Amino acid sequence: MAYTEAEARRIVVEAGQKLLAEGLVARTWGNVSARVSESRFVITPSGMAYDTMTEEHLVLVDGLSDAWQGPRKPSSERGIHADAYRLHRDVNVVIHTHQDLASVCSTAGRPIVTDHPLLGGRIPCAGYGLPSTDKLRRAVARELAAFPGSPAVLLRSHGALCLGRDMAEAFAAAAALEAVCRQLLESVLPPALAGTAAPDLGKSRRLGNAFCLTLGGEDRIWHLHDPRLTGPAALHAAVYRAFDVQAVTHWRGRHTVVVSRQGRTLRPLLDDLAQIAGADIRCIAPQPSQITRGLWAHSAVLLAGQGALCVGNSPEEAAVVARLLEKGCLARRFADAVPGCHPLEREDALLQRMIYVTQYAKRKG
Repeated sequence: MAYTEAEARRIVVEAGQKLLAEGLVARTWGNVSARVSESRFVITPSGMAYDTMTEEHLVLVDGLSDAWQGPRKPSSERGIHADAYRLHRDVNVVIHTHQDLASVCSTAGRPIVTDHPLLGGRIPCAGYGLPSTDKLRRAVARELAAFPGSPAVLLRSHGALCLGRDMAEAFAAAAALEAVCRQLLESVLPPALAGTAAPDLGKSRRLGNAFCLTLGGEDRIWHLHDPRLTGPAALHAAVYRAFDVQAVTHWRGRHTVVVSRQGRTLRPLLDDLAQIAGADIRCIAPQPSQITRGLWAHSAVLLAGQGALCVGNSPEEAAVVARLLEKGCLARRFADAVPGCHPLEREDALLQRMIYVTQYAKRKG
């Protein structure tokens, strides 16, 4: 049974907060909807943070006409939600996630056979299409129609779609999907190499013509042109002198360190990494003279054998870059172990990065 509009709005706001709390999305990625009639549903607006979203921000959409009512533009993926409700009459909640392990497994571009009782025996995988395109919508609709018993669909190199008669069922499907993907990854990936710890190069935030570097649990303020700059301080200073960023963090996640030891450029296998970090994440020597080349038009650079430097317009943004880089490096390791995985087409990655930088990243609300 569909919800009243008031119920649907409450459910969607709660689901958005739950997506963040459970780590199924980062920032404003993903989207949530709840059905209010045979063809109408309430959905999250485009590009708005879940932690500031209220019921009044949500958009009422007619899935047949694509007409909508609300103070903001609805999610650009609303067509996928409309198809899910049209093809699954018993579904009342749809969530599109960027959950880490399912996203990584989606890069293989093939279904996952499973005996998990909640997943219908087979998790289909929709063919690749750029986000918000008719190509992606058609690919997802084909899998929704072909596998009516599956409450989850992988979206190749992007994420997952999870369905339920209510919010609890949709989130249960997301959790089950992540558990199955964890088993798959553990079965094909070698353990991270022993001794993957890298020396800490610290994190910092800009203070005008200076920056505060946190290293070894201590804070120290440095001027950008201090002649005494050496080591990690010199590395951070080089970033601030070359780029208009507000925060730098040295990321030493397990998968990122492993990939940094390969000494090669990381071409993203996942849309969100291409968007937020760039189309080809270079691996450079951890030296100030290499920073400009490595970070030009990018938000992350691998440091040979030592993880990565991630930058942003706030410490929170730099942390999101680091999180998505870790997922992207796990995808790289998965691709090295599983035939059929391949990076995004360079043109697609460049286009997504350009759109993110020029449009999406500039949104404030």
